[in-house]
Amino acid sequence: MGTRHQIYIIANVLGRYRIVAAYHVQSLYPPEAVHMACDLLLHVKEYAVPLGKELQCLQQGRYSKNDAAEDNNSGYTVIDVTDPSSPAYCFWGRDGGYGFAPGYPIDPEGYACRYYVFTERVTQFQDLRQNVQDAILELQGERFISSKQTLDNAWENWSPTLDEMEKEAPSGDINEFNEALQAVIRVKSTENAQEMADTLSSMAGAVEGLRSTLHRERLPKCCDPVIIKGLLIAQDLSNSDELDLSWMQLSPAQVVKVVRAVLQDDSFKISSLNISGNSEIAVGTLSEIFKLREASKLKRLYLFGCAKVEDVRRVDMARRIGMDGGAEAFNSYFPADLSEFRPWKAKPRPGKPRPRV
Repeated sequence: MGTRHQIYIIANVLGRYRIVAAYHVQSLYPPEAVHMACDLLLHVKEYAVPLGKELQCLQQGRYSKNDAAEDNNSGYTVIDVTDPSSPAYCFWGRDGGYGFAPGYPIDPEGYACRYYVFTERVTQFQDLRQNVQDAILELQGERFISSKQTLDNAWENWSPTLDEMEKEAPSGDINEFNEALQAVIRVKSTENAQEMADTLSSMAGAVEGLRSTLHRERLPKCCDPVIIKGLLIAQDLSNSDELDLSWMQLSPAQVVKVVRAVLQDDSFKISSLNISGNSEIAVGTLSEIFKLREASKLKRLYLFGCAKVEDVRRVDMARRIGMDGGAEAFNSYFPADLSEFRPWKAKPRPGKPRPRV
């Protein structure tokens, strides 16, 4: 029952357009969908930074999609978030049925006016509710997905894989660093690791070598001095407000050590922490981080692709881990259902849907 509608979020991931999220709305008339699309674009632009970081996770080849029911009789909304600061949109109908012209994409006025009308009678712009007219006019200033090929590509490519990612051969300097690191691992000596850490700043290939190693494997506890010093150098934190530990295979204890070292260094002005892609990070580890006195500096936390916290609702995360009021934690902007998206909750649609004529 209801006026069934699907919303598809698409993006260019690993060189191809793909569907990165899909949603089913049991009852949504096309005029209301136009109004909702306007809200969605505003929402995407407002949260362009966290959305961009989640897209970076997809570019890593880590991908989890949610399916939407295919039952549809009111058409589709598509939002392109390849550039979250400048998203694009379009609509299309069901194979020329329900008054829609065949094919896609459809512009917002054509979509709102052509639903449930006979071909001999065309609804005019002025017949639409005022809020829908306002949304159509506002959408004229937004980017429109005019390419049928873009949409065709998205339907054909649901999921990128790690096999699609290009792998570069390590340089000679990185190989030298890796050999030195393996020597430390073999002797399992924290003292040797500290000696290596003390010379990292002058060691060619150290930054790239450590980063690539941590993307592949977790290093033992004896290597902690190398990890801490290497990541401090790698971040160039004097010119950044974010500590980026994303997609590094660090143990929870190693994450806490690195975060503590950075926050306790007054020369760094850190307000953002990115731990995306860490499969071991849980609520307990995050709570430990935010018990640190200096953690009050952190105003944004990114946890995309962290399996142990992906089921925690984004709106509850900051409270559960003890972040200060006003701070935000992001573990998904492509959630499993629409409840995480603010437009549906903040702007209820007043009045009755336009009747079928």
